[in-house]
Amino acid sequence: MDGVSVRRFLQARRALVFEAWTRPDLMARWFFPGDGWTAAVTSDPKVGGRYEVAMRDAAGGRHTQFGEYREIVPVSRLVFTWSCPELGVVDSVVTVDLIDHGQRTELLLTHELPPDPKIRRGHEEGWEGCLGNLEKMLS
Repeated sequence: MDGVSVRRFLQARRALVFEAWTRPDLMARWFFPGDGWTAAVTSDPKVGGRYEVAMRDAAGGRHTQFGEYREIVPVSRLVFTWSCPELGVVDSVVTVDLIDHGQRTELLLTHELPPDPKIRRGHEEGWEGCLGNLEKMLS
């Protein structure tokens, strides 16, 4: 497995960043990659619980990602599967680690993906866009 790794320093306490990843109403405000996009999110943040992110791009196209929570360590770690039928990705694994720096939080996201440059590039751009939106929402 190949993968994508993204690190961000966010101007928010760790508990707030964790909430932004686990509350559907907050996830819907940032969990999409581009300007003019929107997201509808359902989430049951418990081990074995499922989530779905139904994104709409600026042109009205629909992009759906979904998966299951595998590990949840309150305010510090989330591990979940990620399926993106559009790109042929099924049950890849995303790990989000949140490291406490007082008023700031270091976010480290790793996403194990098939070793396909197109899939990797698409997800890297997607995560950069999403995390940029998360950063804006939190600041």
